[in-house]
Amino acid sequence: MQVEEALAATSALTAFIMVPATLLAAYWTRRSADRAADAAVLAGLDQSQATVAAAQLQERAGREQSLGCARRSAYAEFLCAVDVLVRIVTELPEVPTATRRELLNQKATAVVEARAGVAVVGPPIVLSKAEEVAKQCAKLEKLALRRAVLRSAISALEAAWCPRNAEWCEDPHHSSAHVAWELLAEWGRMEDEERWENLDLLEFTLQESHALEVEQVRQVLDVANSVAYWDEMIGGFVRDPLLERFQAVRDAFVDVAYGSLGSLA
Repeated sequence: MQVEEALAATSALTAFIMVPATLLAAYWTRRSADRAADAAVLAGLDQSQATVAAAQLQERAGREQSLGCARRSAYAEFLCAVDVLVRIVTELPEVPTATRRELLNQKATAVVEARAGVAVVGPPIVLSKAEEVAKQCAKLEKLALRRAVLRSAISALEAAWCPRNAEWCEDPHHSSAHVAWELLAEWGRMEDEERWENLDLLEFTLQESHALEVEQVRQVLDVANSVAYWDEMIGGFVRDPLLERFQAVRDAFVDVAYGSLGSLA
């Protein structure tokens, strides 16, 4: 009996010991599973964040590339428009008088429209330089028609000079062409009284030169009544101040505009 009781007590003790051991094993198994789950979550979160960051960088790069393309296109269109306007201004003396204004208006309008494109996508510093170019273009437009009248007359008078010695030629038409040319070249530097005294002489020599049509003579005399910007309209025979100033502001725009594209690279 005592032996049976001892065996029962031993079995109960063994069962008591085995229960905590089983629970402990289950606890460590659960804890290991939780840690694995936490590690998986963290790994997944890191991967997700990396994916989002990569997508954001890609999106930003795409936006910058798109903006760079838009700016490059706007700058090129603006430069093309202003260059075409300047070319037309220089060619206007050879264009028939009846079509000068319409042609000039078309090219000047194109500059205004192209400048608006720069204003949409360009940074402030680039827009500031574009405004300077546009301002110079507006001055070109303002003087272009009168400039064309004078430069056309100057070219016609030069063609009517004596082919041998213009200053000493006794042919009345040749000498009149030379005198009229000299008067126009100096007209802007004369005093008001001197211009008034020479106005009849200018008209006479223009007519006697036989270099200009009647309407051309009238146009030259109309322009001669106002000497504002005369040297810029004449254009100079070695230098052309008006176009030199345009080229200076154009070059400044190019430097700033295309320099701004580098900040997006």
